[in-house]
Parts: sequence; structure tokens; C-alpha cells
Amino acid sequence: MKNLKLLLGLFLVLAVGACEYDFVAPEEIPDIPVEEDLSFATDVLPIFTANCASCHNSGGRAPDLSAANAYQSINTAKYINRDNPESSLIYSYVKAGASTHTHAQYTGAQGQYILVWIQQGAQNN
Repeated sequence: MKNLKLLLGLFLVLAVGACEYDFVAPEEIPDIPVEEDLSFATDVLPIFTANCASCHNSGGRAPDLSAANAYQSINTAKYINRDNPESSLIYSYVKAGASTHTHAQYTGAQGQYILVWIQQGAQNN
């Protein structure tokens, strides 16, 4: 019985000591000035390619966010609201923490890039 208690105590010490805790710092959302020119091709399209295009592609779910068709597919009032960028579906539907989208979501930083790009006029540049 004494050996069992000793083994159990040793097990608990090793088990607790082996626990590793990774504390994740909150994501820093960049403060992108509206004056900083963002490019659809280099700042926004890579976000769609990494997060969305595997499902939203030619023959897949709308909008088609493949590299060849993304801008044409989202350049409508349905997805981009230039008067009220925060309500743009391409931004608000999948931003971090949105409860309406059940699949991939943008990180806060990615969402910020998309929002600022829309605020700048959502150009195909």
C-alpha cells in the first residue's frame, strides 16, 4: 500500500510537471491608415487565396474567389458597400468572431486589410 501511494505521488508529480502551457497573446490588429495604398493583387487576393478559394472557386460556392475571378465576382453591391464599408458582405460575413459564417474566418489583421481596401474604394489594383 505504501508503494502504491509512492507510485501514485510520483506519477502526479511527473504528470503535473510535464504539463506545458502555451499562453497565446492576443492578435495585434494593425492600424492601417486609410492613406496607405493597399493593393487588391498583393494585399487582399492572398487573403482570399489562403482562406477562401478552396471552396469559393469556379464551380464551387459563390462568390468565385479564385485568383482569376475574385475581383470580378465581388465587385458588386451585394459584396462591397463603398458607402458603408463595415457592412460589406465580403468583410462582415467572415470577419473574426462573426457568428454567421461556419467555415474559415479572416484573422483580425486580415479583416482590417480588407476593410481598409474597401474604404479606399475597392480598386482592382
